[in-house]
Amino acid sequence: MPPVYMGGGCVLMRCQNKRIQMNKEQKEIIKRINKAYSKLYILSNITWTPHRDELFKMNRKDEKQHRFGDWAEYHQGAASINDCAKLFTVKHIAESLLNLNKWGVKDLLNIKKSCVYSQSLVNNYGDRIREAWIDEDIKYLADLDYIALVNWDLYQEQKNRKIA
Repeated sequence: MPPVYMGGGCVLMRCQNKRIQMNKEQKEIIKRINKAYSKLYILSNITWTPHRDELFKMNRKDEKQHRFGDWAEYHQGAASINDCAKLFTVKHIAESLLNLNKWGVKDLLNIKKSCVYSQSLVNNYGDRIREAWIDEDIKYLADLDYIALVNWDLYQEQKNRKIA
């Protein structure tokens, strides 16, 4: 089947609805995401609002909307919606820990609302998050790549292009 141009320089191959099992590397990524996500339980006990769960719900809703339609035709789909929602929950918090002023009010129209929510959580509870993640590699978490979970072959191809 010929490649399909998806816009923004992204070319994907149709996957013919084949669901591919996660490889060893993807399983390790999920394991690290789940470990970091689990440690964010501290955000659920600060106020009446369970912030970790709220952020997860935002990301889950966004991922469900993203997968609507012909998503499976262009992605191998190894990672579940929940896996990807946890990835974005952890990734956005880690990004905010590394760059506290990454997003502003002006950006709200162009980015996922969960990015700003994550930054607000770090602004308000950054010390608690850093303490919970004392043994986590925050740079690794901030650099997590969605494509690595949903299409390993494309991820490797893009990684090789960056090296060349």
